Amino acid sequence: MDGSRDTGPARPPVREPLAGPELRRRATGAALLLGARGAFILVLGLGANVLLARLLVPRDFGIVALGTVLLTLGGYLVDGGLGAALIRRPDPPTKSELEAVNGAQLAATGGVALACAAASIPFGRDGLVVAVMVAALPITILRAPSVILLERRLEYRPLATVDVVEAISFYVWAVSTVALGMGVWGMASGMIVRAVAGTAVMTRMGPVGLLRPRWSWSVVRPLLSFGAKVQVVVVVAIVREQGLNVAVAAIAGVGALGVWNLAWRVLQVPFTLFAAVGRIAYPAMSRLLAAGEDPRPVIERGLATVAVATAFILVGIVSFAPALPTLVGRAWGDVPATLLWSSLAMIVGAPTYVVIVGHLYAADDVGTVVRAVLAQTMCWFAVSLPLISSIGPPAIGLGWVAGAAVNAVILARQAIRRTAAAVGASLAAPTGIAILAGALGWLTASAGTETVLRGLLGAAVGELVLVGGLTLVRRALLRDTYRLLVRSVRSATAPPG
Repeated sequence: MDGSRDTGPARPPVREPLAGPELRRRATGAALLLGARGAFILVLGLGANVLLARLLVPRDFGIVALGTVLLTLGGYLVDGGLGAALIRRPDPPTKSELEAVNGAQLAATGGVALACAAASIPFGRDGLVVAVMVAALPITILRAPSVILLERRLEYRPLATVDVVEAISFYVWAVSTVALGMGVWGMASGMIVRAVAGTAVMTRMGPVGLLRPRWSWSVVRPLLSFGAKVQVVVVVAIVREQGLNVAVAAIAGVGALGVWNLAWRVLQVPFTLFAAVGRIAYPAMSRLLAAGEDPRPVIERGLATVAVATAFILVGIVSFAPALPTLVGRAWGDVPATLLWSSLAMIVGAPTYVVIVGHLYAADDVGTVVRAVLAQTMCWFAVSLPLISSIGPPAIGLGWVAGAAVNAVILARQAIRRTAAAVGASLAAPTGIAILAGALGWLTASAGTETVLRGLLGAAVGELVLVGGLTLVRRALLRDTYRLLVRSVRSATAPPG
């Protein structure tokens, strides 16, 4: 039985930003909110992971890495791209559509969790740890209807609040329980605590609370066409991540995977920032194109601004990285070089990806994104896997650099063809200065005895070179980025509505 009928909009009609000042106000406010959230989670996550690295061994981090991959894989696959389809279209979703989409997603997440639990039994403790982590999926998916509506309206304050609550819940629980002797189970059970806390807050703050999930194929089916295209990109990216983790463990051992996992956790905040900008870019570009506006100036400004934000974060990470083993122990000696090359990859590829992919999705040109991600994956594996047995985890970062460059070229060429955007001119100065600043900061931190103080000195040198270089070469861009930040503060701190 279908059981669905159109019960109207999910809440009283709210004017959605389509273009113009309202769209820019909400987008800039969202950028600050999600950026502030990322900065907070950066500090919290770095501190917590230093403590966890002292309490656990690389193998434990490797098991958590595998569980995280499966958790992410399951979450993306069961979404089916349905939320993206509802975000992109001009008309707001009805309550019955949200209920049907959530019903399909809940059924899928429940099935994945049960299958993972059954499959984990032969693997003993390691398998059960992964199964506990994946069990968070059905809890998290309950918030999907509110997330869809908030994304469409570019109302990110509740989303940022949920992310912060989740991070605090996870790290407080994980550090406390690991310190009390639970070991890796503390991190695994922290995923459940994180999901419960985030869903509870979204139920309280979101526009629709908890909807009753329904099964309705007639409602879900029309959304699958666009959703399937988006899912191809997701599948390729997740297969890359999962395949990379499995290959690293198989070739170099679970300990090497643990080193990569710690480096990846350090990079999670800049990565989270990029993901957040991508989240804003997609609905904002959808509203912009629906209004018939020219996307070129938005793309050019977005590329330059994201490149500057990327530089400030990653130059600090690279410049301090040589001192990291003094905090977490010499067993993690491969982490600095892994961070160095991985950060270079993000400096080269992240601005292009997060800005241009949003435009291509909104323009229904998902095929280009698929080709870019597939080419990046093949290049990444081709460089990393032959080298990892000889140079260890830093090979992953080297492969990432090569893959990021290929990805950026493919996306940039399509953006230029579609919009005539000056992609190269927007990125050249901030990218070049960031690479120079990171190199000088790294050399400063690496000179002499590696200590926390020298790492802080390296970070200071890197950031000063970055600011000085941008002031000399692209002072207007630095000034515009500052003004955008000020406007973002005003927008983010303004009363909702």
